[in-house]
Amino acid sequence: MTVTSPAFYKLVQALKCHKKTLTVVEQCCGGLISSSILAQPGASAVYYGGSVSYNTKHSKPLLLNDEELYQSVSKRPPNDTGCSEAEQYIQSKLSWTAATSVAFCKALNTDFAIAEGGASGPTFRPNDMDKGFAVVCVAGKGADGKVSVLKQEVIHSETNDREPNMRLFADQAAEIATSVITTVKESSLNAQDPTKASKPLGLDRAVHLRSDASALTEMRPSARFVLLQGAKVLLQETIKPALLDFPTVQKVVLDQQQLTFLGIMTNDRTPMFAVDLDENSDVSQLPTGTRFADTRTTAPLFTSLHNELVLHATALSQWQRRTKFCTACGGSTRLIDGGTACQCTQCSTKSWPRQDPSMIVLISSRDGQRVLLAKSPRHPDKMYTVLAGFVEAGEAFEATVVRETFEETGVIVDEGSMQYCGSQPWPFPQSCMIGFIATADDTTPLNIDTAELVDAKWFSRSDVERAATVPGATMQKEVAEAALKNDPSIPLLIPPKNVIARKLIDRWLDQGINTR
Repeated sequence: MTVTSPAFYKLVQALKCHKKTLTVVEQCCGGLISSSILAQPGASAVYYGGSVSYNTKHSKPLLLNDEELYQSVSKRPPNDTGCSEAEQYIQSKLSWTAATSVAFCKALNTDFAIAEGGASGPTFRPNDMDKGFAVVCVAGKGADGKVSVLKQEVIHSETNDREPNMRLFADQAAEIATSVITTVKESSLNAQDPTKASKPLGLDRAVHLRSDASALTEMRPSARFVLLQGAKVLLQETIKPALLDFPTVQKVVLDQQQLTFLGIMTNDRTPMFAVDLDENSDVSQLPTGTRFADTRTTAPLFTSLHNELVLHATALSQWQRRTKFCTACGGSTRLIDGGTACQCTQCSTKSWPRQDPSMIVLISSRDGQRVLLAKSPRHPDKMYTVLAGFVEAGEAFEATVVRETFEETGVIVDEGSMQYCGSQPWPFPQSCMIGFIATADDTTPLNIDTAELVDAKWFSRSDVERAATVPGATMQKEVAEAALKNDPSIPLLIPPKNVIARKLIDRWLDQGINTR
């Protein structure tokens, strides 16, 4: 029997990610749940230990010396319900795991507790039972600090073979607990502030209004506008997009220029539009103090709302520039639905913006002390970041991670180590980046694809922590140069806050990830 499994890797990572703690009480799994957790590196930060009530007649000291818990697990309940002995036995485990998980969660003051009870075989105490089962119950703290049962399931096996049943029940317990941990985080936040459960995002994209041309026209006088010029966005301050009013926009926008509908602000219902200025626009009429800046390197410094506005506008404008002809018949197209779709003037085929999926991955050493970062030809001096690449047709994200990592560096990703961490739109021109963390053997010789990368190397945790202290838009050449001039000894620069590459790096730094 293997000591651990991928299910427990996910469980420990979920606990680390949400900074939660766990205890476990087992019966028929005989300590396999605990040992499977302990086999995961770094588990001591989130796992308090547990108890194994295997010989139920002598288990009272192992059950907090709680007489009620001891009696409910050691004594067969009277069958006065008319159901079968097997059904009655399962019911007793439902009651015992519920009470035990709550009691242990309170006693050890953990965020969650797993209680498991059942029968793995090959012999069974109920005469009419011939296959294994286990009841798994997860208790946890709510937003008010009170402990209650969060989830409980009965797991049935098709055999009475003890060893595979123990593995089955343990893995199911891990999966159930992981699902609870990853869902309770958000619900507990909502419970603290009931308004958050139904509060919409800052930008309501108002899809229902896109096809209402008269409504869009009526909105313009009270709207605010994001101004673009290709891959640049207009700023009014160092890190704030200029949201211009309609009279100001009219001074620089040509009569036939597309005003693209972005949505409506949820706080004050202000309509939001975008304009992609062409080379004939009179930018001299723009307000004093505004300037255009590279969207790719500037948008990550915006607030989350401004970042969403600008990337939404950029994605649509980039698509509009590329979509002049119909892919079905070659006819010219015209923009419809507020600039969010186009239609062929000949065959009437409609089309909408697309996103090309790409993966981005942080490769950690197995002990979590080093990270593999690479330098692209377009990056400033000493700028290193995580690996990335496009998903090919018919390829899964996970397969892309393995392929791109090997193609670019010669490193083989550890099987079962991959963990999804989030996504980020990247409309340059039309990507959506899917983020992962994985592990690999850091002693493998690097074989760098020089057609894609200038360099790649393993960096220590201390080096990356030092790089993380450098502020500003480090992807911009002038910012990077200033940082290196200020401290020439710094070993590397890393991407700025808020881009997904940096989020992966910060997550690795924060958690001290050991993922094998």
